[in-house]
Amino acid sequence: MFVFFSLTITIAVVAYNIYKINENDMIRSNIEKEVQQDEYVDFGKAVNGDWDNIILVTPYTEKTRIKNNYGISVNRISDFSIAYRDDRVLILFCKGESIQNYVYWFGSVSLSETEKMYGPLQIKREDSKFKIDKSSSNTGPINLIIVKE
Repeated sequence: MFVFFSLTITIAVVAYNIYKINENDMIRSNIEKEVQQDEYVDFGKAVNGDWDNIILVTPYTEKTRIKNNYGISVNRISDFSIAYRDDRVLILFCKGESIQNYVYWFGSVSLSETEKMYGPLQIKREDSKFKIDKSSSNTGPINLIIVKE
């Protein structure tokens, strides 16, 4: 009986860890390289993988808001600290209504030079181009501005 119970617990833990998605450091590194080299970053080119849209999640956003607005469950994310953090933006890379990867961006994302973003926003891959706010510090958070074409 003990062996069966131990095996069941082990299988449950392994399945849970497979189900969860960890933050992708390589994606953040690729974005940071692009930010350092140019005044624009195009996520569609800088971030490889099978994704067709991103969701920018602003600080203090609850999981239910993402589910209600976009039909996407964020329960697979191992770190959903955006609900109580204000120093970063959560970027979800999605294929349809499924999260493929995510990163936390230390800084902010704005709708334009003068308009801040106050809630989550979904953007198609082909529209995921951002201008780097050069007024932000090179050592601190880097702010991105959505390019509207």
